[in-house]
Amino acid sequence: MEFNLKFIPDENYYKEAYDEMVSSLKYKKSVPYFASALIFVGIVFYFLDKSGVIGIFPFLFICSGLFELFKFYNEKRKWMKDRLDSRILGKEIQIEFTDEMIKINGPFSNGELKWFGLKKIVKSKKGILLKPENGLSIYLQDKMFSSDEQIKFILSKGN
Repeated sequence: MEFNLKFIPDENYYKEAYDEMVSSLKYKKSVPYFASALIFVGIVFYFLDKSGVIGIFPFLFICSGLFELFKFYNEKRKWMKDRLDSRILGKEIQIEFTDEMIKINGPFSNGELKWFGLKKIVKSKKGILLKPENGLSIYLQDKMFSSDEQIKFILSKGN
Protein backbone atom coordinates (compact mmCIF):
# COMPACT_ATOMS: atom_id res chain seq x y z
CA MET A 1 0.00 0.00 0.00
CA GLU A 2 1.20 3.50 -0.83
CA PHE A 3 -0.33 6.81 0.17
CA ASN A 4 0.60 10.40 1.01
CA LEU A 5 -0.28 12.72 3.85
CA LYS A 6 0.08 16.49 3.79
CA PHE A 7 -0.32 18.74 6.78
CA ILE A 8 0.65 22.13 8.11
CA PRO A 9 1.62 22.14 11.78
CA ASP A 10 -0.06 24.85 13.84
CA GLU A 11 -0.53 25.56 17.53
CA ASN A 12 -3.48 23.15 17.88
CA TYR A 13 -1.50 20.38 16.19
CA TYR A 14 1.41 20.84 18.61
CA LYS A 15 -0.88 20.97 21.67
CA GLU A 16 -2.51 17.70 20.62
CA ALA A 17 0.85 16.15 19.73
CA TYR A 18 2.32 16.98 23.14
CA ASP A 19 -0.71 15.63 25.01
CA GLU A 20 -0.72 12.43 22.98
CA MET A 21 3.02 11.91 23.44
CA VAL A 22 2.75 12.38 27.20
CA SER A 23 -0.22 10.02 27.38
CA SER A 24 1.91 7.31 25.75
CA LEU A 25 4.61 7.59 28.44
CA LYS A 26 3.73 5.63 31.57
CA TYR A 27 5.98 7.60 33.93
CA LYS A 28 5.31 11.02 32.48
CA LYS A 29 1.53 10.95 32.74
CA SER A 30 1.68 9.97 36.42
CA VAL A 31 4.00 12.83 37.46
CA PRO A 32 1.21 15.20 38.59
CA TYR A 33 -0.31 12.45 40.77
CA PHE A 34 3.06 11.54 42.25
CA ALA A 35 3.85 15.20 42.94
CA SER A 36 0.45 15.76 44.55
CA ALA A 37 1.01 12.69 46.73
CA LEU A 38 4.36 14.08 47.88
CA ILE A 39 2.72 17.37 48.83
CA PHE A 40 -0.11 15.57 50.64
CA VAL A 41 2.32 13.32 52.58
CA GLY A 42 4.39 16.35 53.54
CA ILE A 43 1.31 18.16 54.85
CA VAL A 44 0.17 15.09 56.80
CA PHE A 45 3.65 14.67 58.34
CA TYR A 46 3.72 18.35 59.23
CA PHE A 47 0.45 18.20 61.16
CA LEU A 48 1.14 14.81 62.77
CA ASP A 49 4.62 15.81 64.02
CA LYS A 50 3.60 17.71 67.15
CA SER A 51 6.97 17.23 68.84
CA GLY A 52 9.11 18.20 65.83
CA VAL A 53 10.92 14.84 65.74
CA ILE A 54 10.99 14.54 61.97
CA GLY A 55 12.25 18.08 61.51
CA ILE A 56 12.40 19.36 57.96
CA PHE A 57 11.20 16.15 56.25
CA PRO A 58 7.62 17.43 55.75
CA PHE A 59 9.01 20.51 54.00
CA LEU A 60 11.29 18.33 51.86
CA PHE A 61 8.25 16.33 50.70
CA ILE A 62 6.24 19.46 50.01
CA CYS A 63 9.11 21.18 48.17
CA SER A 64 9.84 18.04 46.12
CA GLY A 65 6.19 17.79 45.10
CA LEU A 66 6.00 21.46 44.17
CA PHE A 67 9.24 21.17 42.19
CA GLU A 68 7.93 18.15 40.25
CA LEU A 69 4.67 19.93 39.43
CA PHE A 70 6.53 23.04 38.31
CA LYS A 71 8.91 20.97 36.18
CA PHE A 72 6.06 19.02 34.58
CA TYR A 73 4.03 22.08 33.56
CA ASN A 74 7.05 24.20 32.67
CA GLU A 75 8.33 21.47 30.34
CA LYS A 76 5.10 21.59 28.32
CA ARG A 77 5.27 25.38 28.12
CA LYS A 78 8.89 25.26 26.97
CA TRP A 79 8.20 22.49 24.43
CA MET A 80 5.29 24.46 22.99
CA LYS A 81 7.31 27.68 22.87
CA ASP A 82 10.11 25.91 21.00
CA ARG A 83 7.64 24.56 18.43
CA LEU A 84 5.76 27.84 18.03
CA ASP A 85 9.02 29.77 17.59
CA SER A 86 10.19 27.28 14.97
CA ARG A 87 10.35 28.33 11.35
CA ILE A 88 8.52 25.13 10.39
CA LEU A 89 5.28 26.43 11.92
CA GLY A 90 2.77 27.01 9.13
CA LYS A 91 4.85 25.24 6.47
CA GLU A 92 3.56 22.18 4.63
CA ILE A 93 5.00 18.76 5.42
CA GLN A 94 4.45 15.82 3.08
CA ILE A 95 4.82 12.23 4.20
CA GLU A 96 4.76 9.32 1.78
CA PHE A 97 4.17 5.82 3.11
CA THR A 98 5.28 2.80 1.08
CA ASP A 99 5.72 -0.87 1.90
CA GLU A 100 9.44 -0.34 2.45
CA MET A 101 9.76 3.12 4.03
CA ILE A 102 8.45 6.50 5.05
CA LYS A 103 9.58 9.51 3.00
CA ILE A 104 9.31 12.92 4.62
CA ASN A 105 9.50 16.15 2.64
CA GLY A 106 9.53 19.32 4.68
CA PRO A 107 10.36 22.93 4.03
CA PHE A 108 13.99 22.52 5.16
CA SER A 109 14.89 18.89 4.50
CA ASN A 110 13.88 15.60 2.96
CA GLY A 111 14.44 12.20 4.47
CA GLU A 112 13.67 8.52 4.35
CA LEU A 113 13.04 6.18 7.24
CA LYS A 114 12.81 2.45 6.77
CA TRP A 115 10.08 0.74 8.79
CA PHE A 116 12.61 -1.30 10.78
CA GLY A 117 14.13 2.02 11.90
CA LEU A 118 11.08 2.59 14.06
CA LYS A 119 11.45 1.50 17.67
CA LYS A 120 7.74 1.75 18.32
CA ILE A 121 4.43 2.61 16.68
CA VAL A 122 1.81 3.68 19.22
CA LYS A 123 -1.90 4.20 18.60
CA SER A 124 -3.08 6.99 20.87
CA LYS A 125 -6.61 8.28 21.39
CA LYS A 126 -6.37 10.86 18.62
CA GLY A 127 -3.60 9.62 16.34
CA ILE A 128 -0.47 7.59 15.80
CA LEU A 129 3.00 8.15 17.24
CA LEU A 130 5.96 6.95 15.20
CA LYS A 131 8.98 6.61 17.48
CA PRO A 132 12.24 6.08 15.60
CA GLU A 133 15.34 4.48 17.12
CA ASN A 134 16.78 7.98 17.38
CA GLY A 135 15.50 11.40 16.59
CA LEU A 136 12.16 13.08 17.06
CA SER A 137 8.85 11.28 17.31
CA ILE A 138 6.36 11.89 14.53
CA TYR A 139 2.73 12.47 15.48
CA LEU A 140 0.01 11.86 12.90
CA GLN A 141 -3.53 12.92 13.73
CA ASP A 142 -6.30 10.47 12.85
CA LYS A 143 -8.03 13.23 10.87
CA MET A 144 -5.06 13.36 8.46
CA PHE A 145 -5.93 9.94 7.08
CA SER A 146 -8.51 9.46 4.36
CA SER A 147 -9.36 5.89 5.43
CA ASP A 148 -9.05 3.45 8.31
CA GLU A 149 -7.05 1.16 6.02
CA GLN A 150 -4.21 3.68 6.02
CA ILE A 151 -4.13 3.69 9.82
CA LYS A 152 -4.25 -0.12 9.89
CA PHE A 153 -1.39 -0.25 7.38
CA ILE A 154 0.86 1.88 9.58
CA LEU A 155 -0.06 -0.05 12.71
CA SER A 156 0.67 -3.34 10.94
CA LYS A 157 4.24 -2.17 10.36
CA GLY A 158 4.78 -2.07 14.12
CA ASN A 159 4.67 -5.85 14.51
